[in-house]
Amino acid sequence: MKNQGFAYLKILIIPAIILFSSFKVQQEVLPEEVDWNTHYLAKPDANSAFAALTVTNWQYSYTAKITHNNLHIDFKFYAAVVPEKSWVKRDRISTRKSSRILLNHEQGHVYINFLLLKESEIVIRNQKYTISNYKRLIQATANKVGKYYSDMQERYDTETKHGADDEIQSNWDEFLRNEMNKYS
Repeated sequence: MKNQGFAYLKILIIPAIILFSSFKVQQEVLPEEVDWNTHYLAKPDANSAFAALTVTNWQYSYTAKITHNNLHIDFKFYAAVVPEKSWVKRDRISTRKSSRILLNHEQGHVYINFLLLKESEIVIRNQKYTISNYKRLIQATANKVGKYYSDMQERYDTETKHGADDEIQSNWDEFLRNEMNKYS
């Protein structure tokens, strides 16, 4: 009788182990930490007054299935630095300190793009959709969230004077840290 109970327990446990091990644990997505040698591969724009340019992208896609008048949408979101379009004028960086200050400013652009990624995942994924409105509503919401963070990128550069205003840059650094902590 004891062996029957053990065999029965094995029958229950083994499928449970197989079932739960088949689920992949979602890894936490973190913003890229930029580096001059890895993320700034494009030829600098000689006509630009700036010492560096960080180009980021954000993309989303979805597949929608309608079964028995029920809508199911699977979303994918992606954000990254585009090294082939990002550049730095190395001759404008004279010291380690100036390199660190400029790279910190450029990192802020990456953090803003990361915030766009996280906010869009939440807002777009959790919005209520119907069969008749999902395409239009997804596009409109993505445009709205994208514009908000695009405007933030411009405000960031304007207010910090592209990283030249240490006090304002410090305020933005703190703001961005606090915003990113909301997603950890």
